[in-house]
Amino acid sequence: MATNGKKTEAAELAALYVSGALSDREALEFEQRLEAGDVACITELRALESVAAKLADTVLSSPPVGVRAKVLGRVASDSTTGATPDPQVWKNWSPSRLQQDLFIQRAGQGLWEDTGINGVQVQRLFIDPPRNQMTMLVRMEAGSSYPQHIHDGPEECYVLQGDLRVGDEVLGRGDYQRAAPGSRHGIQSTENGCLLFIVSSLTDEII
Repeated sequence: MATNGKKTEAAELAALYVSGALSDREALEFEQRLEAGDVACITELRALESVAAKLADTVLSSPPVGVRAKVLGRVASDSTTGATPDPQVWKNWSPSRLQQDLFIQRAGQGLWEDTGINGVQVQRLFIDPPRNQMTMLVRMEAGSSYPQHIHDGPEECYVLQGDLRVGDEVLGRGDYQRAAPGSRHGIQSTENGCLLFIVSSLTDEII
């Protein structure tokens, strides 16, 4: 009975997670169970593959109410079609919720998400669709790079650790760059790896 109860709970959580009906705290707890290898949760999530695909076709075309990118990325990686998620996973992140006009994310609460670009992961900090703005951390492994893209709004980047090459410029710890709206950002790469704090548009386009 206990096993059946856990399966039922996992099925309910997976369905609410895919539909975006969980609160940020509840979604984070569910994601932590996935990361910990909870078999029941992973099984139920995979069973919703077709549902997630339909939601991706109908909901993601009209944000901000979206299916969490982490779910779609996980489903896509398990799909028999071999499809991969959009590297700009932040386009599918749901809006952040303020609590009493304040938002706090404690160290260790955020989850790193694969972008589909080898060696590049991102961690959501804050999503503000009305301002078309997102704040995130970007982690790039040594030797990795991010493709060219066009900014739909201003982008600010602060190097927390490591090195980042932008054209002929090499940025190091403590360096800052700002890209103007409509500007084209060339390939950005790192020799030894880096950690970046970025505030940017939700609707930049990879070219």
